[in-house]
Amino acid sequence: MRVFKFGGASVKSADAVRNVQKIIGQYSDQKELVVVVSAMGKTTNLMEKIVLDVIKGEPFEHHIEELRIFHSTIAKELFQNPKASIFQQIEKLIVDLEGKLRLRYFSEEELYDQVVCYGELLSTHIVSAYLNQENIPTHFLDARIYIQTDDNWREGNVDWTWTERMMKADVPQLIKENVVVTQGFIGGTINNKTTTLGREGSDFTAAIFAYCLNAENVCIWKDVPGIMSSDPRRVEDVTLFHELPYKYAAELTYYGASVIHPKTIRPLALKNIPLHVNSFLNPEEKGTVIGDFKSSPTLPSIIFKTNQVIIRFEEKDFLNVSKGDLGLVFSEFSKLNMKVNLIKNSALSLSICTNNEPKKIQKLKQLFHDKFKIEIVYQMELVTVKNYKEDIIQQLGIDLSKVYMRQISFDTLQIVLKKEDLDL
Repeated sequence: MRVFKFGGASVKSADAVRNVQKIIGQYSDQKELVVVVSAMGKTTNLMEKIVLDVIKGEPFEHHIEELRIFHSTIAKELFQNPKASIFQQIEKLIVDLEGKLRLRYFSEEELYDQVVCYGELLSTHIVSAYLNQENIPTHFLDARIYIQTDDNWREGNVDWTWTERMMKADVPQLIKENVVVTQGFIGGTINNKTTTLGREGSDFTAAIFAYCLNAENVCIWKDVPGIMSSDPRRVEDVTLFHELPYKYAAELTYYGASVIHPKTIRPLALKNIPLHVNSFLNPEEKGTVIGDFKSSPTLPSIIFKTNQVIIRFEEKDFLNVSKGDLGLVFSEFSKLNMKVNLIKNSALSLSICTNNEPKKIQKLKQLFHDKFKIEIVYQMELVTVKNYKEDIIQQLGIDLSKVYMRQISFDTLQIVLKKEDLDL
């Protein structure tokens, strides 16, 4: 059996959904296939606006109407019968969402998971219904029942034993006669609360299904030809990788390559399940395969990680930054689930490059304001060059005098500088 994953761009319109149906029809023989679908287009961004409005106590009804119109319009283009059950299903989901929004007992983090999931629920109902209309029998599967997690809101930790048991009990029988259509990004707790797996987590969902069901392979359908040596929108001379070892691909995702979610590689590597990255715009092209390959690329790979900040902790009494102080800072980073992307320390200070997460940064400042002088530098960008060569900095036009942090480790260079100073 195989697992396909279609992201938001691949289902952003009626024409896009028709294209997905063609791919499934051509590649799957309509059996032994699990299809993981993300929210349509930029729906997740809209859902996040709704959550923010609720938290602020501001009106959110206009966003709900935008959500209703967007999905209903796509459905009207796909389904000729105005009385098709999909229209009632869309309305039922939106009414259910409105009911959730009026409940007041959720924490902010829990509210996020209970609300944002409706983007995936809407998209999968539409895709499943359309495939049925086009004579591809499907079974709609609620991922929240099968992917069991803890209640670590916004980035649930998967209970692999329970999840594998649940999937093996039902899914193998379902895929014998139907294409199983399910949601990316979401899971559920043992108490029937919805959780999410981290932003852009649908790739990870595909890997979870593949791991638990011992899939032959996974294919992630993207709007790019495959995995390239850098972002072609920022670097002119890029190379498409046709084959990548698991380890190399995992390093690229760790450094910030956005083509694949960082948690995707490990479960597939553990069972030696190949991961294909193909273009839904040109499905006949070869794309990239990530697998148990022995040789790694030798050409430089350049990864840009945007929306970074540098947090600088300096001792107030001019004593050296002790190991105890370092341990305390890193411990709080871990508790807040903040990523340490690069560090630099001196006798008096510690600087950490991390993702710009305002609420978490504010909590850090509250925790340490008595002990440290804390300085935060915003609008930073982390650039990682794997297979670093001396002339790369010159090719990128980077002025080293404007670099805030720099580190070379083996064949990898990492630098942090103001986004405005990186003219790419």
